Amino acid sequence: MENLNHIIAGNLRDIRKRKELSLEQVSSLTSISKSMLSQLERGEVNPTISTVYKLSLGLKVPVTAFTADKPKPFSKTGKSVVTPLIGDEGKYRLYPVFEFRERQDFEIFDLEFDEGGRMQGNRQMSGTREFITVYSGELTLSFDDREYVLKAGDSASYNAFDEYVYKNTGMGMVTACVVVHYP
Repeated sequence: MENLNHIIAGNLRDIRKRKELSLEQVSSLTSISKSMLSQLERGEVNPTISTVYKLSLGLKVPVTAFTADKPKPFSKTGKSVVTPLIGDEGKYRLYPVFEFRERQDFEIFDLEFDEGGRMQGNRQMSGTREFITVYSGELTLSFDDREYVLKAGDSASYNAFDEYVYKNTGMGMVTACVVVHYP
């Protein structure tokens, strides 16, 4: 894979130009200085996840819009070739098997949760929906006022712009597929 800084730089430049925005306008939308944005577009700095998140919210695109490679006519992917996002001291692994790309309004992730694992849902832009299918185990989705228990074979959809938490509330590992659909 090409250097991540250069991928982010190219994608940021492409997104900014497609939206016909100046660096000053992007700075206003994201609260990131114009000089920092210029350095990011040249691939001179290593952006933090916080910086990429600010870009995502300000420009109204998914975080992975900045990290995705350019599409090829055919590409094979899977958990063995992507780097998982790991959290809760290694108790969950989120594999971005199909990342967001321009003119593609969804992402697909494989999810693995060890027993007792939990993950805070990443609040997305308004209108974003998530679709989940549980393949094994018991996964509980907790929203402010309600909990939903999903078992192997269950599927659900929900607003990804609300506050929510994923929890493995059963015995053994949870495996699932998550599709994120962007407006």
